[in-house]
Amino acid sequence: MVRAISVTYKPLPPTEDQLRNIFKKYDTNNDNKLSREELKKAFNYLGALIPGFRADRGLHHADANKDGCVNEGEMDELVKYAVRVGFTVKA
Repeated sequence: MVRAISVTYKPLPPTEDQLRNIFKKYDTNNDNKLSREELKKAFNYLGALIPGFRADRGLHHADANKDGCVNEGEMDELVKYAVRVGFTVKA
């Protein structure tokens, strides 16, 4: 008698560097800034249940100069926010 075993694999979350690269990939107009819409698409890709909410909160935490976008200098704060809310693993 052969017993069937069902194994479900869950992919590992991205590392911080991979997360940074994912955010950069969603800079669709290549202006080195992430708008709310670009952030929303990135958080949707990452599996956020309410990506618009995560985009708003990410902007709130990372947008130091309050221009409505996350630039290269603010990217570390965005990644820290994403890590804090569970979108990555420590490498």
